[in-house]
Amino acid sequence: MGESYFRGHVTQRGIVFGPRGDVLLVTSGLRPWTFPGGRIEAEADPEAALRRTLYERVGLHTTVEEPVKTVTDIWGSGDEPVYAVLYRVQARSRDVDLGEEHDDFCWYTPDGAVEEMHFKSLETAVERAVANHQAAEWTAETEGPDGE
Repeated sequence: MGESYFRGHVTQRGIVFGPRGDVLLVTSGLRPWTFPGGRIEAEADPEAALRRTLYERVGLHTTVEEPVKTVTDIWGSGDEPVYAVLYRVQARSRDVDLGEEHDDFCWYTPDGAVEEMHFKSLETAVERAVANHQAAEWTAETEGPDGE
């Protein structure tokens, strides 16, 4: 009663970390730097779809890790709003091969990537992705050989 629900497109983006811990940002035309990714098709497995999209759009083989943030209305799609899920992603190399969707790319330090974001929610996403990675590294270093 009087409630409205989100109606729009779903997209997913990767906060892609290179082997050195830097973050990949891409741009299209006059748009600011952002994370690579794209819309997800109905019935698609989210992680597999994001891996495939990242390979098609930036030419990287990646491991999709956990989601770190969701946002709405940042990436427009005509008249339809967009709901985006941002994942932490690990790239196996820094050898970017841009598809036709993007004009340029740059690898930033995590702090540099935060500075390039134009929305607080995207800054938070990068910070969470970095924190999740550091926590995973700390856990791996402190666990014994049997995971204990």
